[in-house]
Amino acid sequence: MIKIYAKLCLAVLALSPAIIFAQAGNVGVNTANPGSTMDINGSLAANYKAVTTSYNLTSSDFHISYGGTADTVFSLPVSISGDGNFKGRIYRIKNNSNFKITVNAAAPETINGNISISVPANQSVELVSTGLSGANSTWEILSMGTIVNNNMTASNGLTVSGTDVKLGGTLSQASDIATAGNNLSISGTGKVLVGTNAVPAGAASAKIVIDNGTTNGALQIKDGTQQLGYVLTSDANGLATWSSTVTTAFANNWTPYAGTLVNPYTGGTGAAGLNTGVQVTIPAKGWYFFRCGIAINSDCNDYFFYINGIGDVWRSYCGSNTAAFIFPRDQNRVLYFAVPGTYNVLAGKTNGIVPVSFNAGNPSFYLDFVKFQN
Repeated sequence: MIKIYAKLCLAVLALSPAIIFAQAGNVGVNTANPGSTMDINGSLAANYKAVTTSYNLTSSDFHISYGGTADTVFSLPVSISGDGNFKGRIYRIKNNSNFKITVNAAAPETINGNISISVPANQSVELVSTGLSGANSTWEILSMGTIVNNNMTASNGLTVSGTDVKLGGTLSQASDIATAGNNLSISGTGKVLVGTNAVPAGAASAKIVIDNGTTNGALQIKDGTQQLGYVLTSDANGLATWSSTVTTAFANNWTPYAGTLVNPYTGGTGAAGLNTGVQVTIPAKGWYFFRCGIAINSDCNDYFFYINGIGDVWRSYCGSNTAAFIFPRDQNRVLYFAVPGTYNVLAGKTNGIVPVSFNAGNPSFYLDFVKFQN
């Protein structure tokens, strides 16, 4: 009889929501001896709703599933003080998307003291109304995902603060970030500090600071070009590789000139900028050792070979008023090139005397060079 009466009451309540029903004692459904105010021996159904956009929760909601394609916002109802207060109302929100749901309390109300909470992708939250209104914690988090909020922890480089999990903390295990072809960027005006959390003196404009204290070996770069005694050098675009500071000039790795030598001294006046037909190709900036030899039979004149803006590679001064081979014919020079490239070797003389012979003796013309220092 009690079961039939209880079912009839529930049916009346369902059909007449404005009716106020009060009863002392417990009500049982499919149970003869209810032990609670409402004792149901069977399944229980509540409203299920699926949405794909932002949503305002209502009095008829219980479980809301989100399956949208962008971040969205759910808004909780305004609390009621006095008649109509819905203290104990429970909402379950499930995020079935790859995006974030922001759940907002109606200002100035809060959720566990926060104006809003986030439900990450494929997570859920369960909220209960405290019955409070105004600037109070009108909603409490019963559970979040599969972790009860009060027991939530963060580790391996993360720190939990309330319901907020922040970047920063003790790295508790070896970690690898697999970029899978994606770029990992650190932008903004801040710096990346390694070995310290304070910017040291002189590092105001630095973006990366490594402080290894007094221990040697704070930086290691391996790209296959590293060798003992090498230094890190840069090309014009700032791309760095390892290179030797010194290359011996006596290792038989000389580079000869290019082109075909022509006689630059056939003119009857003194001049510079004369074409020799000779070029040198410098592969990288640095100091180079040049050696050059040429046979010129002439009376008094100053003859020279040079690279414009760099310096002489060979020069002989007037030493006789009668025709003779200029000497010393074999000369060495040390020149610095700030920019790699191909340079023309030019010639000049100080007066209009045309040599009796040019490159007709011993040695025949040679010019070669080797880099020996950056």
